[in-house]
Amino acid sequence: MTAPTSRRIRRATSCVAGAALLLAACGGGDDEETLVGYRIEPLRNVADFTVEAASAGNEPFPIRADPGRLLVVFLGFTNCPDACPTALAEVRQAIDRLGDDAEPIDVAMLTVDPTRDTPDVHTSYVRGFVDHGIALRTDDTDELRQIADAFGATYDTAHDHTGATTDVGHTDQTYLVDTNGDIIVTWTADMTTDDLEHDLRIVLDELHQGTTP
Repeated sequence: MTAPTSRRIRRATSCVAGAALLLAACGGGDDEETLVGYRIEPLRNVADFTVEAASAGNEPFPIRADPGRLLVVFLGFTNCPDACPTALAEVRQAIDRLGDDAEPIDVAMLTVDPTRDTPDVHTSYVRGFVDHGIALRTDDTDELRQIADAFGATYDTAHDHTGATTDVGHTDQTYLVDTNGDIIVTWTADMTTDDLEHDLRIVLDELHQGTTP
């Protein structure tokens, strides 16, 4: 059997001018209040979707942050050799740097490979990076595709002659979701721990001031 592999589908990270896509920043810059990630206007919303939280006994989980909190979401899979562990490790490092300030931040990973990512495997994987990480899943392939579309993410899966998954490709972006289910920041694959920490501090300040978009 062919060994599972992963193909990373990247999006361009250069600055784009236009109404559909508003880049808050393209890295760097001297403005401490400028996001490294970007916000799409109008904001994408994922609150209409409810999936299972494998890490909580498969309880229903609406894809939105709890009141007064923020939800970091990553779409990936546990057999991913590079993109997923890198992204989750950077999220964990940024949260560690924030210390007590990170208390309102929850972290969730939605698997795009639910056949192999069983509830136990998925939960163990996510919590290997974030102690209270939330493992999200749905076995409904149509719903999974709709959720990915709502995030602006893409993925594809290849199988061998036995039907076993051999290859999964996906966009490796990380999303910050608020209590309305709005995606208020998207980070590209080129994000760093510094970028995440910087942006999360800005959004946490907005949250405390009641000005989060």
